[in-house]
Amino acid sequence: MRGALLSAGRAPAGFLNLLKPPGMTSHDVVAFVRRQVAGAKVGHLGTLDPGAAGVLPLALGAATRTLEFLPAARKAYRAELTFGVETETLDAAGRVLARRDPGNLEVADLEAACAAWRGVVMQVPPRVSAIRQAGRRGYDRVRQGEDFELPPRPAEYHSVRLVHLEGAVALLDVECGPGTYIRALARDLGQELGCGAMLSFLLRTRSGPFLLEHARTLEELRADGVPAHLIPVGQVLEACGMPALRVEGVELGRGMELLAWRDEETHPPEPGTVVRLVEGEGRTLGLGRVLEEPAPLRVRVLRPVSEGGAP
Repeated sequence: MRGALLSAGRAPAGFLNLLKPPGMTSHDVVAFVRRQVAGAKVGHLGTLDPGAAGVLPLALGAATRTLEFLPAARKAYRAELTFGVETETLDAAGRVLARRDPGNLEVADLEAACAAWRGVVMQVPPRVSAIRQAGRRGYDRVRQGEDFELPPRPAEYHSVRLVHLEGAVALLDVECGPGTYIRALARDLGQELGCGAMLSFLLRTRSGPFLLEHARTLEELRADGVPAHLIPVGQVLEACGMPALRVEGVELGRGMELLAWRDEETHPPEPGTVVRLVEGEGRTLGLGRVLEEPAPLRVRVLRPVSEGGAP
């Protein structure tokens, strides 16, 4: 994806594909970007644990108006698991609870255990997490010494593949849906193999259309300026699979209803579908929801999003 300066007024707007370094929280990264662009509104598309690294997509300015309408993103990780160690947080950051001899782990056994993780499963999330129970975050309850269990919740795994095994350390490639905890996968694989395991390192390689090979470092943002690495709103929405409808000669206002046209080669979106509203050469003006099916389609504007230039 190429970068471009988008504007809502004079404030930069668009998406950033950042490479989060280990040791920083996702909120630390958001704060860093806010300091680089004073006064800009910044939102994220899903956090990473402090010890993890990799793709951290952010939205700036008018792009934050689209976050609630983006489809759920498939994510990909390279995960390092250490067998024979169990910790309070299920990763290397936590207090060690148990150590066991992992014995001679066999590639075939681990491959078979990984292959079983397919589709939607009910999985117990980590207690040290932001999940609320009785109105309180799990990590706060652990910090205060409470003994509790979180109920299982759906987790979607597209693939779990063993890349390499050496001694008690394994590298896995994991593709999964949003809200899935790789720390919980490490715990469960360790239990299946009878020796326990923790997530010793995690690298996110993909979050929806944002790929690791295109991610920018914080040093690049500091050197080049944030606008140099912004990705246009329309480009991200298109990459996420959001259909487009054309409108002409209209200034969008939230809640207004208007007629829109589709390209001849595209199928008409069903009523209720969220679409991006474009004009001219494809400049994204905002988001709408389809109200009626016949052509031209009637849509209601959900969010105006001015790109201030070509997408």
